[in-house]
Amino acid sequence: MQAFFSTRHAATAAEVLTWYARRWSIEEAFQHAKMHLGFEEPQGWTRRAVERTAPTAMLLYSLITLWFASVGHRHYCPPIRPWCRSKARPSFADMLATLRQDSVREQVSTLPLAGRGSRKALQLLIHAVKQAA
Repeated sequence: MQAFFSTRHAATAAEVLTWYARRWSIEEAFQHAKMHLGFEEPQGWTRRAVERTAPTAMLLYSLITLWFASVGHRHYCPPIRPWCRSKARPSFADMLATLRQDSVREQVSTLPLAGRGSRKALQLLIHAVKQAA
């Protein structure tokens, strides 16, 4: 059971729940930026560094999400997770892993490898990156 409340005494239950639902995606964005993009623990402690960290992390979050929506979803391969079979959509961590894999795949595909086994070596390297991401 959950309880929802507001400091606005005149608000109806439907209004409070609507505000909560609207705020949820914002809270998720902050949580993902903290977990995956270093928003929570900046390395610089000067005033200017701190002022730049939050906007940069949120800009990166937005760019990664937009990239995934426009291009990255074509490269996404859902990982096998026996403990979470009901997962319907990719998480931000999945989006970030897909971006990393795609970036490495781009770099690896330009390597001038030739000869026997080069295709197999590239496949093994890309597979290793997928496992690491």
